[in-house]
This record gives sequence, structure tokens and C-alpha cells, in this order.
Amino acid sequence: MGINLKKIAKAWITAANPTPIQAELAEKRMDICDSCDKKGTTLNIVVCTQCGCPLSKKIFTMENDACPLNKWLEVEKDYFKSKTQKSII
Repeated sequence: MGINLKKIAKAWITAANPTPIQAELAEKRMDICDSCDKKGTTLNIVVCTQCGCPLSKKIFTMENDACPLNKWLEVEKDYFKSKTQKSII
């Protein structure tokens, strides 16, 4: 799994000005991350220790199934047409 700067940039842009639906999805994802044992801190930034991404931005990705542990799938089903669909409804 390589670093995809385009996807990272899109998540940061979305985090800066999310739509109400994007903010709702991000909140649901963060609820999952808050109880995950892979949530950690690096340089005072809350990150996913599995992939190293800062959670405050990763939760805004518009990619379906972006959690490396597949923990977001249950909440994402209401926002994406299918597992392979990449854009939010």
C-alpha cells in the first residue's frame, strides 16, 4: 500500500469545508476510531497506528473502505452505493 498524495490532499480539502453529509460520515467514522485499539498519538497528533494517517483528516476521505482494518464498512453502507463505488451519494 503506497502513499497516494492525491487522495490525501482531497481528504484535507474536504476536512476544511465538508458538506453536512460528509461531516456526518466523518463523525460516525471517528466514533469507530475512538474505540479502536489502533488509535494512537504521534507528535501530539491523533493517528491510526495501522496506516499512520492523522485521523482528523482521514475520516474525511471520500474513499469507501479506507480504514485499513475495514471497521468503517458498517457506517459507510449508508453513504456509498457499493463497496466499489468511490463517490459519496
